Amino acid sequence: MEGGFASLPGLAAPMTIDSASLPPEQAGELERRVQAARFFALPALAGAPARGAADHRTYTVTIEDGGRTHTVRASDPVEDAGLRDLLAYVRTLRP
Repeated sequence: MEGGFASLPGLAAPMTIDSASLPPEQAGELERRVQAARFFALPALAGAPARGAADHRTYTVTIEDGGRTHTVRASDPVEDAGLRDLLAYVRTLRP
């Protein structure tokens, strides 16, 4: 997560979530949200801030699943409901 009004570097630090290290219910919920977002079918740039927008947050998410890897970058407001839901859940997993 980058940017935003009163950006706090500690909250913007990259984080890695290994679903194998999560409790089974959290790992299952994460997988469900990845599937619901159709993450691997999303474009690499899933929306950009409105022209002239200031203080917007940008999210970069990379998911590795088996032999495939996909990265998606999106900015607030995230229009895709599935991606927005996935991002909200990932934030709850921050250590």
